[in-house]
Amino acid sequence: MKTLISLLSVLFLMAGAVSASAAVKTALYSAYINKDGTLATQSPYWIERVEYSSQPDYAASYNVKFMPGSFKEAPKFCVVSADDKSSYEHTLYGNAKLSGKPTREEVNVIGLMLGLDGPSGDSSTSFYLVCGK
Repeated sequence: MKTLISLLSVLFLMAGAVSASAAVKTALYSAYINKDGTLATQSPYWIERVEYSSQPDYAASYNVKFMPGSFKEAPKFCVVSADDKSSYEHTLYGNAKLSGKPTREEVNVIGLMLGLDGPSGDSSTSFYLVCGK
């Protein structure tokens, strides 16, 4: 019985080591994109370009194009977080959201001014983008 318990504990330790090494291989890609669609920083080099357009009083659209070969499959996840301190209204009401499911080639982000009384004006916003394999 002691031998069986010892064998099982060794197997669990080996399984834990394998899962830990798999977790280490998870790659995170991060970027900071300015409200005008310019790419401020990225790590590693994974974004080829950002296509930006804005409709006054509606939304701003950011089509983030990945470098070819950055992802063999669609990213497992992407998250976006608004970070715009250009005005009081943008700080309080500015929001960035994913607009659709990421693909191997791109991810879409929209900027919105949610909760603002009256017309939203320019909904462009700076944001952080993080994707993982």
